[in-house]
Formats: sequence, structure tokens, C-alpha cells
Amino acid sequence: MRLNSDFVPVISKREMDEEATKFLRKYCPEALKDPMPVPVEDIAELKMDLEIDYVNIDEACETLGMMIFSDGAVKLYDQESGQYVLRPYKRGTLLVESDISDVSNRGRERFTITHEIVHWHIHKLRFTMMGLIDESLAKACRCPKEKTYNPKSPEEWMEWQADNLAAAILMPAEMFKRKAMEFKSSFNVGSKINDTMWLGFSPSIINEFIIDGLADTFHVSKQAAEIRIKTLGIELLKT
Repeated sequence: MRLNSDFVPVISKREMDEEATKFLRKYCPEALKDPMPVPVEDIAELKMDLEIDYVNIDEACETLGMMIFSDGAVKLYDQESGQYVLRPYKRGTLLVESDISDVSNRGRERFTITHEIVHWHIHKLRFTMMGLIDESLAKACRCPKEKTYNPKSPEEWMEWQADNLAAAILMPAEMFKRKAMEFKSSFNVGSKINDTMWLGFSPSIINEFIIDGLADTFHVSKQAAEIRIKTLGIELLKT
């Protein structure tokens, strides 16, 4: 993988699916054969030797995850005291904001874990090189909830890469397309009665069924499934 002068991989958006395929061939080849939820926790802990810890990262829940690249103390928010405290962690610890680890946020939780896995997978060298200059810089990569869609700095590029590659890993292109077509072919458009009523399913309702089905199949959020549909150029029913 080619690196730029900041030791950040050079990966275009169109290369994300190729990189995701390489990752899945190594860690979960079965996900390239059948549509399925990629077992990201097992990949992290059993195959990449990472440890996942659920904590409160900051007070306002502005940071969803953190990947720790070297031994050291990390400043985290303590709800009981209402203060930030230093906690020691080992290299290879993956922190997830505990406030998103419930059933309603399962898709976001899985995406956050995969996002952090990507940092470990492709960004270790940058943090290693930063650590040679200043050991304090190599502690962790904090990943904010708010995303930058026009990345400029190395940190913004790494976040952009982690987001896009995480989506491609969780929703492998060919399996996602296959399942989308299966769902699409399983519904018939009804008849329009007037401007607001249909006898049977309208195209917009069927599209919602497809998005819901894809989100359920791959255990991602509806928003992530909808974005993936657009990224892959999958045509839904015209409304």
C-alpha cells in the first residue's frame, strides 16, 4: 500500500472495495461468499489480538471510538465524579463509547468498532513514526462523531479512509448488491388509486423495505445501508 509523505495510505474512493476485499480474504473470507453480518468483534479480539473496552470517552459523547497505538495513560470522562481522569491502557486496546452500546445503536456500535479496526489495519505506521518524534503523540487516535467530508489534514484523511473502508468491509460490494436485488425482486408494485393512495405497495414503501432488509442482513444502521446503496449505484424503484 502506497503512503504519502505523512505516512497516510493513498487510497481513492473507488479503491475502497478492493481494499475491503483484501481485508475480508484475510480475516473473514466467508463474508465474500454469502451475505452476512461480518463478525467484527471476533475479528478484532480473536484474529487481530485487540482488546475492546466500553467506556465513557468524553462528557458530551462527541467521540465514539478510540484506537490506542502505544502503552500509556488516556484521558477519559468519569461519570461518577463528573471529571476527566487518566487511565492506563495497553497498545492494541480499542475503546468504544459505552453510550452507543445498546440495541437501538447496534449498527453504530458495529460501525465504530470496524472504523477503529481500520485505523489499526492501515494507520499503525503513521502513529509509530509520530511516536519516534514525540512519544506523547502515539497514544491514541480519537474518532469524533462529526465527520469532515472534504478532508485536508492527515487526521481528516485517516478519518475519511476509516469511514469509507469500514462501510465496504461491513457491506461487501458484491454480496450487498446480490441481497439488494433479492429484496427488490421479492416485491411487486401495487396500483395507484390517487395522488396519495396505493392498492398494495408503493415504490417508496418497497424501497424502505429494501433498505430495512439490507440493514438487518448486514447488521448496520439504515443510514449506513442507504449511503452504501448510493455509493454502489444500486438503482431502487423510481418514486
